[in-house]
Amino acid sequence: MLGDTELQWQRDERDGCTVVRPRGVLNPTTYRCFSDDLVKFTVEEPRAVIVVLDDLRVSSEPLLSVFASVSMRVGDWPGVPVLLVVELGFRRAVLRSSAIRRFVPVFATVTAAVRSLEHPPLRRWATLDLAPTGDCAQRARRFVDDICQRWDTGSALGDAQLIATELVENSFLHSRSEADIRVRLELRDDLLTVAVADADPREAVLREPGPGGPRFYGLHVVARLARAWGCAPKWPIGKVVWATVPVGPRREPR
Repeated sequence: MLGDTELQWQRDERDGCTVVRPRGVLNPTTYRCFSDDLVKFTVEEPRAVIVVLDDLRVSSEPLLSVFASVSMRVGDWPGVPVLLVVELGFRRAVLRSSAIRRFVPVFATVTAAVRSLEHPPLRRWATLDLAPTGDCAQRARRFVDDICQRWDTGSALGDAQLIATELVENSFLHSRSEADIRVRLELRDDLLTVAVADADPREAVLREPGPGGPRFYGLHVVARLARAWGCAPKWPIGKVVWATVPVGPRREPR
């Protein structure tokens, strides 16, 4: 039997969805770890993450807010829905009578959860792995320029280049890992996402500069240019820092 600070995840795939079955106890001690683990499953961008809760013990009802919190954390990117499944009828009745149902849907079976999903919006994506060397930001800019020209992202190109430059430089300068830096561009519903992943698990945090210090560099540039930005943990270790910018207007066809 697992202790009060241990969590285990059983993972399966179903019709393009990631189905996870957590085991252990959700309590104030495990809350943050549980939340981060669940976000990691969404970062891989399945059709949905379906959480089967029958083997999870929840120490108090307010802790169910973790599912609403995760759903909001991933709403802008990667935009993956989180669905709950409770096969035991009495536990399902408890969840459906709680406030959590206003944020995350609850189903009796995995099949029912999968059937509830609409077809996901079309996405275009491209990735580039960069060795952490002094010219990695320059190579990231060229990659963004090439892909954005190919996708005809209009005025988003300049902002995307600046964001990619700042995120890659931030990773190169501050990461404690020598693993490659991955740049991902994604276009969905006229929104362009720039995501930069590295193997350093430390969260990217926007810090206010000291008195007289420069105010517009690094994540400050990203925060100014992006419609939304954030940092998410990834499997097996590391993080993804992402930012979204609107696309358009595009070139008129000749």
